Amino acid sequence: MRVAFVASEAFPFAKVGGLADVIGSLPQALQKQGLEPTIFLPWYWGIQGYYVGEAWFSFEGRREQMGIGHAEHNGVRYVLVGLGDFARDKPYGYPDDFRRFVRFALATAHLLGDFDIVHAHDWQAALLPLLRNLGWFKARTIYTIHNLAYQGVWGSQDFYAWTGLPGETYYGAGLEHHGSVNLMKAGIVNADAVTTVSPRYAWEITTPEGGEGLDGVLRAHQWKLRGILNGLDTHYWNPATDPYLQHHYDASDLSGKAQNRALLLAELALEDRPTLGVVSRFAQQKGIDLIADAVDGLMGLGINLVVLGSGDPNLERTFAWMAAHLKGRLAYVQGYNEALAHRIYAGSDGFLMPSRFEPCGLAQLIAMRYGTPPIVRAVGGLLDTVKHWETGFMFDALDAGGILHGVREFLKHPDRESVARKAMQQDFSWDKPAREYLALYRQLLGMA
Repeated sequence: MRVAFVASEAFPFAKVGGLADVIGSLPQALQKQGLEPTIFLPWYWGIQGYYVGEAWFSFEGRREQMGIGHAEHNGVRYVLVGLGDFARDKPYGYPDDFRRFVRFALATAHLLGDFDIVHAHDWQAALLPLLRNLGWFKARTIYTIHNLAYQGVWGSQDFYAWTGLPGETYYGAGLEHHGSVNLMKAGIVNADAVTTVSPRYAWEITTPEGGEGLDGVLRAHQWKLRGILNGLDTHYWNPATDPYLQHHYDASDLSGKAQNRALLLAELALEDRPTLGVVSRFAQQKGIDLIADAVDGLMGLGINLVVLGSGDPNLERTFAWMAAHLKGRLAYVQGYNEALAHRIYAGSDGFLMPSRFEPCGLAQLIAMRYGTPPIVRAVGGLLDTVKHWETGFMFDALDAGGILHGVREFLKHPDRESVARKAMQQDFSWDKPAREYLALYRQLLGMA
């Protein structure tokens, strides 16, 4: 069975968020199940691939040429789609992002003729199920929603000038949403199956509270929607072999974790108190502003806080100011540092994650893998993966008081080491999700 993954990022070639980790790991697990996965990715500036040729496609009413490159990682084949407007310093964050990824989808559609399944991910690839239904290729299609908050919305006039698609697709193929083109809606409506990245999130997005304006569309297509929990690359995230750690450990012997903790406190000049780690984008979704609101209360509970992340400039300034005024208690490192992230996961006593919404979440899985019980809000994939007082701690309220409640639960547990050990023993590998996806592929092809 030949499966094409089409996505905007994939670790290690291009990474902005958790999507890259999924695309970098799931195909490897599927390959172990006997499939032949191929990943289609924009050929971003800096990706090392070898040029194999070119192909033609239509955009803005004229024929355009794309370069085609090949790369390989861990035995999985990548096809790099070479378009001029992707030769930039970063994958996203440009005013013409919508146009760029529409162009990428149109170009990629011309390369999918030999596949049995096309698995499209997030809004950047959401046009592909519609193109399949218009006869551009024959494979069955699956559309996966990694984050419903980002939908790919644009005015209709430019869209039809760019794509040359028939005007009746605006209403007839599900593109129209509140007077604009909505690519995610089109992906949901046209795909043969729709998945998202945790069972709880699959339910939440059908509600007005969690549906980001598409809850009605999702309820209408709930018959083909399911949640398949993301996995974790347990070879990369492994405290027993992690090259970023000076001391290795596992669930049977946590002495190495205690040594890593001592090194982290020394590195960041923190006093010897219970230490909570935060590794996150500073985005509204992640509830980092709620942590800022809770800092005085956390200090009152006798907590150290280690924060690594960037994003919202106001929050960056806030945490920098707090770190300067709470020396020895709060450490903040702006940006993302892979090695330091590993040291925080390994050296912290607990991990704080107060998300407003969380489709699946990766950080809590990593924290559990490293024996660092997560303190999370009971939402989305966090609710699917963390067991209160068994593998981590939960709270409900979306405010500083909720965070403080979760931390008090953490502090009062009589045997946090047992929580850490049990968390480390959970199986969050890609094996089970890969089997679920394989069963879905087989069902779509009439092989079940």
